[in-house]
Amino acid sequence: MKFKDYNINNQIKQALQEMGIHTPTDIQEKAIPKILEGEKTHILAQAKTGTGKTLAFAIPLAEELNPALRKVQAVILVPTRELCKQVYTVITQLNKHNGLRAVEVYGGVSINRQIENIRKGAQIVVATPGRIIDLYKRRAISFKEVKYVILDEADRMLDMGFLPDVDYLLFDAMKDIYPRFLLFSATMLPEVKDIMLDYSLEENITEIDVSRDELTVGACKQYYYEVEDPKKKYNSFINILLREKPKSGIVFVNTKRWGANLQQRLVKDKRIDMRIGLLQGDMTQRQREISMREFRKGKITLLIATDVAARGLDIPHVSHIFNYDLPIGNPENYIHRIGRTSRMERAGVAISLIDHEERNMIRRIETFMKKDIRRFYLYKHEREKDRERHGRYPKTSAKPKESPSQKPEDFDDEDYPETFADTSIYG
Repeated sequence: MKFKDYNINNQIKQALQEMGIHTPTDIQEKAIPKILEGEKTHILAQAKTGTGKTLAFAIPLAEELNPALRKVQAVILVPTRELCKQVYTVITQLNKHNGLRAVEVYGGVSINRQIENIRKGAQIVVATPGRIIDLYKRRAISFKEVKYVILDEADRMLDMGFLPDVDYLLFDAMKDIYPRFLLFSATMLPEVKDIMLDYSLEENITEIDVSRDELTVGACKQYYYEVEDPKKKYNSFINILLREKPKSGIVFVNTKRWGANLQQRLVKDKRIDMRIGLLQGDMTQRQREISMREFRKGKITLLIATDVAARGLDIPHVSHIFNYDLPIGNPENYIHRIGRTSRMERAGVAISLIDHEERNMIRRIETFMKKDIRRFYLYKHEREKDRERHGRYPKTSAKPKESPSQKPEDFDDEDYPETFADTSIYG
């Protein structure tokens, strides 16, 4: 069934056609009818990252809200500024023909302009929790006509400590109106489900889950290299880049300081013919917006990012994800990182560099995903040493020849696929 066959107004269908969207994804196919059919039913939805969750709630809003009523009728809460801008863009494109207006509300920019845009009659507000609470306390926004509250990336909200803000909005600021609550999340931890159960009786909740059987992104090829000497990690990474030649890649690191250092080092490295960008929390909002815009347009080839970019950003044509550092702690963070590629089931590649101490983390990630991550060797002598160490290679008196130059041609090629960049992963 295609969107042209849905019982939605022609203005929405026209906008979808202009966006190049014709067929619903799994989460859209299951969520849209459920949202449209039951006024009193709250929605608790789980879907993998990159599967079109935004349109799953945006289309019902476009169908249900009243463009003649120039009051706020829906509030969409998101954890980050980047996701706020992304959701706002989708909402705006979808409603270009029906008269519904949206406003994006987040910190780090002028609040006065946001107040002015709300007062002009926006019906949909896409907001980070802190800024919309600030607007409410200033009496710059009214929730009296709000019919829908959507919590997007609920698990990320929980991770970032926004739960008290969400509670305040639902149970204090909106306590007299009891809007319909739609909660969307990539993972459904008990704490996430408790948010919904605190708001409504279980019999009034409709659960939708299109991701329980597969927690990772199915079209993403996953590999890792073990770097025995941490001092050689940078050069090993360079050789991987030279082999892969990514058209559009994100490199994840764990700290802001190392992200800035790695970007500077790559910019100065004459072996790398790529434009290198940076996205991390110490940058101003303007700087982050410029980095994302240039990355989307292809002016930046490789984006160095901390986990501020790990969830919610929809950049369709990312070919490679590189984990320069494995994420610390929860294995789910790995899934959210690699979810920046393979968007909407496109193929992509995730490559991680690990040291000896991170072997256990790789095992934890594999156990969590119920899927093996394949190891490849940077250099022939590393494979030989590993086989010798584990008894899978005939021992000889001759020592494996060390690679003196660490050039790309010294890569181990045994059982290695074609260079990933040559395997039509870009779609």
